[in-house]
Amino acid sequence: MEKGEKREIWKGFFVNVLGVIVGIILTFGGNALWQKSEENKKIKEILILVRSELKENKEWFKKHERIIKKDRYVYDQIIKAKENIADIHKDTLNVYLSRLISWEDYLLTTSAWQIFQNSEMTQKMTDKELIIRITECYFMIDKVRETIMTEYWYKKKKINTFDLDPYHFFDLVMKNKESVFFFEVMSMDINENGFWAMFPLIDAFIDYTIILLDKHGDYQYDMEEKDNEINSFLRARIDSVFQKKDTIK
Repeated sequence: MEKGEKREIWKGFFVNVLGVIVGIILTFGGNALWQKSEENKKIKEILILVRSELKENKEWFKKHERIIKKDRYVYDQIIKAKENIADIHKDTLNVYLSRLISWEDYLLTTSAWQIFQNSEMTQKMTDKELIIRITECYFMIDKVRETIMTEYWYKKKKINTFDLDPYHFFDLVMKNKESVFFFEVMSMDINENGFWAMFPLIDAFIDYTIILLDKHGDYQYDMEEKDNEINSFLRARIDSVFQKKDTIK
């Protein structure tokens, strides 16, 4: 075999080997890129569900705030007339009674967060700070929900005497020290009662988390910087709410 022929054989061999190696690299590299793309797609999909769930929870808190503030007006009127309930017209008293003996047992959903939390996607995310912020937000959601259900709805249920006559009903309620205390506390101006502060607080917390979700993937941020930012964000929201004249009835 001529020397030139041997060179061509070796040359062809190396070209084939190189082609195989490049093919393997491209195959595995392309597969890794595809897998990463699929992971990012799944992360995006679940975060969209979490965002939607946070919006629903935001409305849940707003609805309860409206309901409780309407009740607050009733409590205020009852406290003012507790020495003589007969001063209030029976029709009006019936309206007050209907509010007092009604309550809302709506469940607040956290299913999207549970799915995300229990999935392997949390391990795949590089934006660990975002996971921390979402976790903090759901922790706050759970605590505020628990406060509403125990400090408000549970105590409101205990007031119920199941008496259909409004005059007799409110007469019994006003003789109950626990009920009178509940009325007095809940009828306070929002600037005087810490109970009301949790509504603008959780509203702002959810808004801030949604902002971070919308920016996900666009940047990485410093935790200390974000701690200062969220504190300023929450304080501004609460201050703006409490500076408004309380006219909700």
